[in-house]
Amino acid sequence: MKIIALLVLANLGFALSSKEYDEHERLVTWRLRNIVNKYKYLATGNAEFSRWIEKVNNAAARSNLEVKLDTEGYFKVYDEQRQLLEDNITQRLNTLRSLISLRKGGKRCVRFYQHQENELKNAYKFSNQKKEEVFVNSLKKCFAPPAIQEYDYDYYLGY
Repeated sequence: MKIIALLVLANLGFALSSKEYDEHERLVTWRLRNIVNKYKYLATGNAEFSRWIEKVNNAAARSNLEVKLDTEGYFKVYDEQRQLLEDNITQRLNTLRSLISLRKGGKRCVRFYQHQENELKNAYKFSNQKKEEVFVNSLKKCFAPPAIQEYDYDYYLGY
């Protein structure tokens, strides 16, 4: 009789833990589907981001709990890096627009900054690695040649 009671209690414990496992798996699947719904349109045009959304969608549809949890974790790391890079790009674009509107450094520097601005605008659709490269390159400053004073002409003409 005691053995039967122990077996019933053990089966009841397994049933409860199985129910908790299923509930946890449903919750993780729901979070993955939310990621897909939130980002699927934002990923358009960005191949790396689109692959991540596809990977998250596949994990939500067909994977076991461990794979779902891993995919969710890796996506969050990727997405945090993506958002940080895009915030940096936006800040740099604002700085460049300010430099361009103030005509800092003359015509040559304005063209230099406009080129950087165009590169950064396109960077939103690049992979995180390429975004970082473009951002770092955009931090280069334009050095305008020093203004020539009137009395310097005599030196250059050989007088």
